[in-house]
Amino acid sequence: MAKPTPLQVRNALAAVLMLAGFVWNLVIGGPWWLGAIFAVGTLLSCASIYLNRPGANS
Repeated sequence: MAKPTPLQVRNALAAVLMLAGFVWNLVIGGPWWLGAIFAVGTLLSCASIYLNRPGANS
């Protein structure tokens, strides 16, 4: 298995933090739009991890 790139590590950290924010927003009963922002951010970070994998451009 290939070693993750620094960009992938950063995106993984961002995804985990946004997922934590999404759960926190659900627990406190925050506004729906804030939950949507956290959810979209998590999905985009996960997509970026996949797209920036080693060998993806070859």
